[in-house]
Amino acid sequence: MSVEADLLARLANYLAAETAILTGAQEYVVGQGSTARRLTRADLEVVQRTIKELRSELVQVQSTTNRGRRVIYLGPLR
Repeated sequence: MSVEADLLARLANYLAAETAILTGAQEYVVGQGSTARRLTRADLEVVQRTIKELRSELVQVQSTTNRGRRVIYLGPLR
């Protein structure tokens, strides 16, 4: 798997996690009082920061990959 493909896969997973956080319950509590158990799914702020970092890395990888390639358009001679 290439670096770009890996970054795209990770980004897709983090975007799915963000959607799950935004549409679902963020925290579950089972029980009451001092015996209650708490489960926190994920921190939205951390997920969004990671999405921003992954997008930045992806831009860098794509710009490095495309460097040195040239496209030449040829038209008819007049």
